[in-house]
Amino acid sequence: MTENRIQFEKKREAGDIFTDSFKFIKLEYKPISKLVLIYVLPFLIMYGVAQVLLQKNFINKIDFTDQEALLAMIGPVYLNIFLIALFGLFVQSLLIATFYTYIDAYIKKGKGNFELTDITPQLFSNGLLAIGASFVIFIAVFFGLLLCVIPGIYLANTLSLSVFILIFEKKGIGSALLRSAYLVKSQWWNTFLINIVGLIFIWAASIFFSFPLALSGFSVDIFNPSKMAAEFPGWYWVATGVLTVISSVVYIILYTFISFQYFNLIVRSKPTTSTLN
Repeated sequence: MTENRIQFEKKREAGDIFTDSFKFIKLEYKPISKLVLIYVLPFLIMYGVAQVLLQKNFINKIDFTDQEALLAMIGPVYLNIFLIALFGLFVQSLLIATFYTYIDAYIKKGKGNFELTDITPQLFSNGLLAIGASFVIFIAVFFGLLLCVIPGIYLANTLSLSVFILIFEKKGIGSALLRSAYLVKSQWWNTFLINIVGLIFIWAASIFFSFPLALSGFSVDIFNPSKMAAEFPGWYWVATGVLTVISSVVYIILYTFISFQYFNLIVRSKPTTSTLN
């Protein structure tokens, strides 16, 4: 049993974080999948449907051959995209809360020492915490991106541990933001590398799953700008919705990287933890 238990509180290099993250996902995918299916999947499906409706609305209302009409529709299109982004933030917050609630119990109670029913009462409160923290980070990063992009990237990386800290330490959003900034400061570039690799995995998975859809699209002339949404085959919209759900769930890889990096930085910040290495 001990060989199948991952020790989180351990000093790790970036490569060890990647390896142990995938090992943890492999060992724990069954209970994690069950939690996600029950508590997050309905919202993921709603998010997939919203993405499909947005694309349909975009295709039906935008005439790419009419430049004046295209410019007139930019405002409403951006508004719809922003609202969908907020809904996606809400869904990701639920996914983060569900996943981190499991990790919290795994670390504090030990593998095999709790049932999923023992942690489900915490999902609602942790979900609210994750939504609040994610919204604050989103606003900060959004305005940072408006300031020549670099401040947004800096804030996104510096605050990337905040949601995990908030759920694990439960000392409030302000404390979590400051704690994340303090810990990441000691290994800013290492944390940046971990976040970038996580995003690369997400993008690669999205491309992998969307590639068959793109190939099929060429065969039915989906990429013709003169086509209306009603002319697209039904399977295309179903596949688009499913792809949205899959792409959202893949973010668990990045969240696992972040949780291991948190404990890596915690151990490194302690002056007398050499025996834990």
